[in-house]
Amino acid sequence: MQGLPKIVIYTKTGCPYCRTTMDDYRQRKVSFEEINLSLDSEAKAMVKSRYQATKVPLIVDDGNLVQIGDKNGNG
Repeated sequence: MQGLPKIVIYTKTGCPYCRTTMDDYRQRKVSFEEINLSLDSEAKAMVKSRYQATKVPLIVDDGNLVQIGDKNGNG
């Protein structure tokens, strides 16, 4: 049996866009894992290397990049 796609939201400490995005996902009852790049230097290096991303929130669904920054491109 295959599991549900895994959504990961990469964040940084104090990011208002990250908080808003996670609140939106929670309100819609969408499960996700948060990885705080301020606390995880290996994840920060991976995100920069794999996705060429420096903005957060960065949303990945089952390994596929969904969004960089908030819905308006901020972050």
